[in-house]
Amino acid sequence: MTVRIAQISDLHFGREIPRIAEVLLDDLRAARPTVVAVCGDLTQRAREREFAAAKAFLDELPAPALVVCGNHDLPGWRVWSRFARPWRRWRRHITATDPNAAVSLTADGLAAVGVNTARRWGPHPDWSRGRISARQVAAIEEAFDAAAPGDLRVVVAHHPFLLTTAGRSRGMVGGSALALRRLRHRADLLLGGHVHLGYSGVVAGMVVAQAGTAFSNRLKGEPNGYNLIDADETGLTVTMLRCVEAGFEAYDRSRYVRDNEGWRAA
Repeated sequence: MTVRIAQISDLHFGREIPRIAEVLLDDLRAARPTVVAVCGDLTQRAREREFAAAKAFLDELPAPALVVCGNHDLPGWRVWSRFARPWRRWRRHITATDPNAAVSLTADGLAAVGVNTARRWGPHPDWSRGRISARQVAAIEEAFDAAAPGDLRVVVAHHPFLLTTAGRSRGMVGGSALALRRLRHRADLLLGGHVHLGYSGVVAGMVVAQAGTAFSNRLKGEPNGYNLIDADETGLTVTMLRCVEAGFEAYDRSRYVRDNEGWRAA
């Protein structure tokens, strides 16, 4: 069974480039993914009009989507809203369910779980940094334990479980050490965004794929982009695509295979 995941992140409606958003939708329709993983930061400042635009975009996706929050989907410095009703607009426009509850999506050959790593505050000056809790890890474990044998097990979050030198100042998701230890040999693939850089690698025997900003003008040294991830019985391939004048084109492809120790680069 072949599974194709389209991974998009950091849409930042309010700072979007409409032409690239339309090109991305066309590209996704042609790619025909099994699911679309949307790794947070749908909005720039969590405004009503930004959430409405994000919802309209999500409704155009050509496959079921698993959508998680990012730190920009919280009210910024509107202190009362941030602490008393941080997810009011998210629940009004995106989903009425509790955004702090793990959300699952299954398809033939795939079990995916999304968790909200954005937090209202943190024990450091940069509140944009996120955290994964022990309760969220337990919810992921429970969902994967119920999955069919052989399913590709995918975690969707906003904050990264792996950083490159270019993004190291942004910080790893808090609680990553616990999560990686408990999810080893349970999860296959960890998806994230936040740093606006596309890359992939292996950590604790799991493949990590990070997507850049799909179509916002908040670039961090590379063009807009997204990932296509194809998995079958022989392994998985992460294809990174970047926006060029005519649309999106593949610029990097990494292959991963699994053995008794977990996943590794082929």
